[in-house]
Amino acid sequence: MNLSHIKYAVFLIGISVSYAQDIYIESSLNSASFEEFKNDEGVNTLENKYSKPVELGIGVGLIFNMTKNQRLKWDLGVNYNNYKINTSFISGNSSIPSQYNLYYVSFKTGPYFSVVNHSRIKLQLHAHSSLDHLISGSNQYMDRYIDLNTDKSFSKLVFNAHYGATLEVVLSDSNSFYISFDSKNSITNAIEADQSYRLNSTSILAGLRFKLNKIQNPQIH
Repeated sequence: MNLSHIKYAVFLIGISVSYAQDIYIESSLNSASFEEFKNDEGVNTLENKYSKPVELGIGVGLIFNMTKNQRLKWDLGVNYNNYKINTSFISGNSSIPSQYNLYYVSFKTGPYFSVVNHSRIKLQLHAHSSLDHLISGSNQYMDRYIDLNTDKSFSKLVFNAHYGATLEVVLSDSNSFYISFDSKNSITNAIEADQSYRLNSTSILAGLRFKLNKIQNPQIH
């Protein structure tokens, strides 16, 4: 994904503002891990015995009403996430610690449905998909440092499926607060065509949603 693709995506989001009913801003706490790794012999040589560091993320997006009762909605957003993954790989009879630092910009979209749709409290389930673009990354082990931006064997684009739940509390006619749990699971990624892995993460998100019509047409008292 080059700069022109990013500009095009931002342009589409800008156009979508005129059709959206809400806008949201959020922050998140994320932890990630590599799962289902297989080397060129089909063997998992990574060990996930280390604690998962928690890192910060931010996001912004738009929400569209899909039904008149506003139970079914669709959102479109952009997130920035940092993942720090501590793992180790087996080399001979030794286990060598390795640390990954990964910085992604993510374009996310998908529906969520209010199973509880009270005027003040809503419980929502979501199922989203996202495309993550690696903007910076590194891998360090022993005395080696690998810049993943220049390492052609490491996937720069990751396609993911999300699922989770959100509790939304309506604060006023113009805004609400929410807290959400999200599990993100990538499709299988390849390394040099003969190794594979999944990049999975879990997140706790908190944010505010604002009614666009209230922002664009504030009442004057």
